[in-house]
Amino acid sequence: MNTTLFSATGCVRCRMAAAFMDERGLSYETKDALGQGKDGFKQFYRDHRSAVTRGPDGIAFPILFTGKTVVQGLGPVLAFLQAGVALDSFVTLDHSPHGWISGLDLSARPLPDGSDFLALLRFLKQKGLNIQIDTCGRNPHILTSVITEGLCDKMVFTLHGPASRYEDLTGLPLDEADLSASLSLLTSVKDYTLLLPVRPVSTPQGPGVSITPEEAGQAARLVETATGSKKHPFFIQPLAPRKDSGLAPLTPPQLFKYRTLCRRFMVMADIWKPA
Repeated sequence: MNTTLFSATGCVRCRMAAAFMDERGLSYETKDALGQGKDGFKQFYRDHRSAVTRGPDGIAFPILFTGKTVVQGLGPVLAFLQAGVALDSFVTLDHSPHGWISGLDLSARPLPDGSDFLALLRFLKQKGLNIQIDTCGRNPHILTSVITEGLCDKMVFTLHGPASRYEDLTGLPLDEADLSASLSLLTSVKDYTLLLPVRPVSTPQGPGVSITPEEAGQAARLVETATGSKKHPFFIQPLAPRKDSGLAPLTPPQLFKYRTLCRRFMVMADIWKPA
């Protein structure tokens, strides 16, 4: 199997991918898509345009091509080299600023053995990157190792609601004990944010919401119970209605009720306003 690593002139992440392959004794050919390998990359791009993503700054490198599979971005490339497709749902292409890497979702699905995920994080940290971890509370045993080893510089914790609603909202159940265990680790990370998403949805009775204000309040109470504190950066995150649903966005008065009920347990609760 001929493996090609497409890089770009001056691309730090490309050098990291090459170092990862070198350390593991993997055979590959490297081509600078902006230099001597320009013609080869143009042909590759014509043949595989649908598999290559363009971000706000153009095409993100590195890109790994095995002859059959196209993998783009440092995180996905390392995950593929480490574990094949086993980490696909956990590691996605990111467009983080210099010095950071994100797209690392610890809670994509249950993961009994986190050794490959942890190996990936260790390499990224060794290369000097700041790491953002996304979680919704699943896999607290792996989150514990991540924090113990200092492999998380920022955590974004998406709290979908009380544990009883997780299967409806995410497609996968989550034990309240696991959710509480993950929440209890919040303050072990210096920079963390709690997001509670709310979306307009259609119900048999008509327009509704993904979770009610009362359920949001229950989720906020669980945070207080798990952490022993009412003071956390806690935000209600209004999500747009799904396309073609015909539903209207949530109004400020609707969101204020969520904030009021959440503030009984999370005194810093507010409505999320993305930058």
